[in-house]
Amino acid sequence: MAISRRALIVSGLVAGGGLAVGLLARRLDDGDAAAAFAASTPGAVALNAWVKVAPDGAVTCGVHRAEMGQGVSTALPMLLAEELDADWRRIGVEFTPVDRDYFNFALLLRGQPLGDTTGRPVARFAERLVRGAAHALGSSMTVGSTSIVDAWDQLRPAGAAARALLLAAAARRWQVDVNRLQTDAGQVLDPATGRRAGYGELAAAAAQETVPADLALREPREFRLLGTSPPRLDVPAKVTGSAGFGIDVRQPGMLHATVRHSPLTGTRLAGIDNLAEVAGMAGVTGVVRLGRTAVAVVAGDTWTALRAAQRLSLQAEPTDRQAADSEVQFAAWRAALDDTTAVVVREEGDVAAALRAAPTVLEARYEQPYLAHLCMEPMNCTALVEPQAVTVWVPTQAESLVRDVAAQAAGVAPSRVTVHRTFLGGGFGRRAETDFVSHAVRVAGAFPGRPVKLTYAREEDVRADMYRPATVARVRAALDGTGRIAAFDYALVSQSVTASYFARTPTPRGGDARGDEAALAGAVNLPYTGFPHLRVAWLPQDSPVPVGYWRSTGSSQNCFVVEAFMDELAAAAGADPVAFRLAHLAGQPRHQAVLREAAARAGWDAPRPPGRGLGVALTGSQGSIVAQVVEVAVAGDAIRVERVVCVIDPRVVVHPGIVEAQVQGAIVDGLAAALTGRITFRGGAVEQGNFDDCRWPVLGEVPPIEVHLLPGGGRPGGVGEPAVPAVAPALVNAIHAATGRRERRLPLRA
Repeated sequence: MAISRRALIVSGLVAGGGLAVGLLARRLDDGDAAAAFAASTPGAVALNAWVKVAPDGAVTCGVHRAEMGQGVSTALPMLLAEELDADWRRIGVEFTPVDRDYFNFALLLRGQPLGDTTGRPVARFAERLVRGAAHALGSSMTVGSTSIVDAWDQLRPAGAAARALLLAAAARRWQVDVNRLQTDAGQVLDPATGRRAGYGELAAAAAQETVPADLALREPREFRLLGTSPPRLDVPAKVTGSAGFGIDVRQPGMLHATVRHSPLTGTRLAGIDNLAEVAGMAGVTGVVRLGRTAVAVVAGDTWTALRAAQRLSLQAEPTDRQAADSEVQFAAWRAALDDTTAVVVREEGDVAAALRAAPTVLEARYEQPYLAHLCMEPMNCTALVEPQAVTVWVPTQAESLVRDVAAQAAGVAPSRVTVHRTFLGGGFGRRAETDFVSHAVRVAGAFPGRPVKLTYAREEDVRADMYRPATVARVRAALDGTGRIAAFDYALVSQSVTASYFARTPTPRGGDARGDEAALAGAVNLPYTGFPHLRVAWLPQDSPVPVGYWRSTGSSQNCFVVEAFMDELAAAAGADPVAFRLAHLAGQPRHQAVLREAAARAGWDAPRPPGRGLGVALTGSQGSIVAQVVEVAVAGDAIRVERVVCVIDPRVVVHPGIVEAQVQGAIVDGLAAALTGRITFRGGAVEQGNFDDCRWPVLGEVPPIEVHLLPGGGRPGGVGEPAVPAVAPALVNAIHAATGRRERRLPLRA
């Protein structure tokens, strides 16, 4: 019955806030979401906010997370269908409405804010209270590879609850004990009599039943659907072109708009020299000033709006803030490494003394640039503003924020906003922002009663992005007489994504840059053990450059430094890089297994011809463990990636095909970031603007990628992001193996 101090404080806060009453019920929904979900399918009966059944037995599963190619519109229904015992051939999907019932609890320490509550009843009680508080806040976002992590605890019970209701309805109809009934492929069966009833004919009665308190979930050994790879449910619509992305939205009488921001990053518009001229261009409906942050051009079609917007002569406001300049910034950040006001996030032992006393000390500095998101579908949103009502059609990762931002922009209550979610042509954290939503609603407000689709030009998308932060990191380590790490000192200079995001979109997390430990992800939570002396610190910097969440953000940055430096330490110790890592993974059997498997799959010990080399990297993020081996061929300055071998332990594999596809996509992103990705500034302006100077690999440039799954069991980890961080360090380690050259600054093909 023991409970930690942390659990006691959290549960006390929740109960003290009046949220304890009624929160111990099995269902954490208020019925509004289920009613709205049911209303979109005439004749269907919603058994809860995620499952509705048509009279003919067809089951529609609600998808409450953004589908941006990562496969949630198949994986989430699989979780429901497994526990519902539905016929997969009769499963359909639909994006759910915006409602607090679709909150993402995994955003709170990956759904385990009090740790593992197994065998800890009081902690389990406290977690139920915390879940109720999160439900009341109702933050619905698709970020941080949390979709499956959250749905594991939310959709499996939803599917099991719907099944229990159907069983209860059949038992009442046949006047038999519910415990003797079974289900199979969308039917309830009575083995004693041979009677059967389809879910469709039972649904209306089932909705009147009560979910039992002792709801049981299937054990993994009982799974029939989970762990298999049925055809993805979103593929047919994408192949035929019927899938609706935000940029595909068409509404009667729709106007088209685009937006321009200040030409200097971090500043506002001081003026527009030729506003009247552009407003009078043929086909232009109007020009709308969006305060001093931006200006929009509205026309009858997107092409006219884009052409007219390019004609605008914009003047940036004077500013006393340091104008963004990449070389000046990197020089200042290098100097900041010696700042004594660093935030020490983790400290064990006495690192300074250990470094002074050690026989071998290594030090290296690593630098990484800003990175844009480069979503294939540019930012867009369609908005309709009517008296006391707003409707938006939007590809978003943050629908609850979209509702609130749209309401604020239009001056209406959030309850008066209707959000229609669409497919996303790439997200990567960029669509967790709401700038394009606010702009669209404000422009539509100037044309009440007419829908307005606002689309960013690619150049505007790149130059008005919220980038992955640039970083400068210094790492120092001491080796003892046996070649083991005796001290490890890590210092990071960068910007806080949490603080920058909060300045644009206030969230419950707050905006304290010095308290943003997420910036040290991949460094503060090192997988390696046995360091007697350890220090991890960071020096948050102010900059006019806005930064935001990117595919694995901090983990991708810090893993590059840690894993590249681990190879330098292995070389200094005269050890094989794989063996050196294994020697520092005592008590980490999952990490050891993944690393060994990756080395074996890649043929680590096989000889390589001159100019070719293998590099390895190991990382853990979002609850998953990844090891990668990259093989390169180097001739002079030409670097060719020959192969990438990846082993991932995501604990649980829902759909193997989707996991493999996600890992492959993450590796391509990691290669692009390491080889060519960068955003640079000169005189306050972004120097890049389109794919010609923001190179990303095309199909013919992608090397063979082998993905091997090694699930260790338990609650699932994330999949969409964890395979990004290891790519860059494995690549530079391979280059060293091939050439003896150490690469510490990205991108490699600047």
